[in-house]
Amino acid sequence: MKKGLQLILFLAIAAGAFANGLSLNSIGSKAFGMGGAFVGLANDASAIHWNPAGMIGQKNTVQLFATDVMPMASYSYSNTAYGIDVDANTEMNHYLSPNLFGVYNYKDFAFGLGAYVPAGLGAEWVGADLADFSGPAQTEFEWMSEIAVFNFSPAAAYKFTENIYLGAAVNIYYGMMELKRPEDMNGDGAVETQTAIDISGVGFGSVLSLKLTNDLLDFGLTYKTPIMVDFSGTMTVAEVNEHDLDLSIEWPTWIGAGLAVKPYKELIVEFDVQYTNWNEMKALHPVVDGNTSEPMELYWNDAVQYRLGAEYMINKEYSVRGGYYLDPAPCGDGTLNILFPSSTNHALTGGVSYYNRDLTVDFGMEYLMGMSRQIAPSGDNMPGSHKMDIFAFSIGGSYAFR
Repeated sequence: MKKGLQLILFLAIAAGAFANGLSLNSIGSKAFGMGGAFVGLANDASAIHWNPAGMIGQKNTVQLFATDVMPMASYSYSNTAYGIDVDANTEMNHYLSPNLFGVYNYKDFAFGLGAYVPAGLGAEWVGADLADFSGPAQTEFEWMSEIAVFNFSPAAAYKFTENIYLGAAVNIYYGMMELKRPEDMNGDGAVETQTAIDISGVGFGSVLSLKLTNDLLDFGLTYKTPIMVDFSGTMTVAEVNEHDLDLSIEWPTWIGAGLAVKPYKELIVEFDVQYTNWNEMKALHPVVDGNTSEPMELYWNDAVQYRLGAEYMINKEYSVRGGYYLDPAPCGDGTLNILFPSSTNHALTGGVSYYNRDLTVDFGMEYLMGMSRQIAPSGDNMPGSHKMDIFAFSIGGSYAFR
């Protein structure tokens, strides 16, 4: 059973490496519409995520929004020598996440609380297109993955001077991961059974941030420490053989810097650079039934996202937004597989807000155009042509208390 364990554990680790989906690109309906270029501006309650220092000066506000992410992935691979000819697509699933933020200002201090989903996505491959993977007579076997993280984040900020704000937050992550795939237990190319993983865990991290502001410019800088989530749960083979599984997966260091320019009162333009240190996690050590498996080497690259966003106030009741960002794929060719697609994305975003006294309604959407990846056989990957596009939208509202 060693071969089957190693294969499924690798894919479980790939879930942690699902870097594009592991960190959802835009938190907050307003930031969504601006392409996630929000570290400098950070002027609504989602500042708890982007830049806690931005809570200073806000109205006492409760913000509630939901995001729906719809990935659309395809995979094809042909190898006549082994009788493989695959042309498959994912189900059009919806991955919904509820999010809640609250901000309270008192003199030179601001306090906030966020309960939101900063990471999550999945893939479900079904149908006869996968017969070459699961066996012509055994297409009932599933290829499915889903990962989500819920963050409980208390935050605070201090108005150091009229133009300098400082912020901090604590991130308490609760992660959940579910994975299913067919298994070739004997190594003879024939699928005999289904293997499933169901694990969850908790991890802790912190955030430090700075905001410099005047009438023309806002500059923001945010640093997030790594968060090691210690997962535990079960791995079930052939639906009856259950094993204990412990696995630690690290959400890496994140640094964001943003500059928002206000050329006149109706227009704001922001440019962000956001860096994720994916390369800091070199290997993982899964533990099965109390026994540590061989270390699993990873082939990830650090990633830098470039984001551009703008907001224009049409009048006192409506504003519109637009944005673009480049999201490079951190996952290397040697570990890419269909359960956790990873691609370099070009994303276009847009949004609108309606204001009525103390009530604001926000809507944002984005379309990520994934670049196709042609993968040659190497290591533990799945060779072939991989592509993934994503459509997502976010809708929510906030209420300011006087």
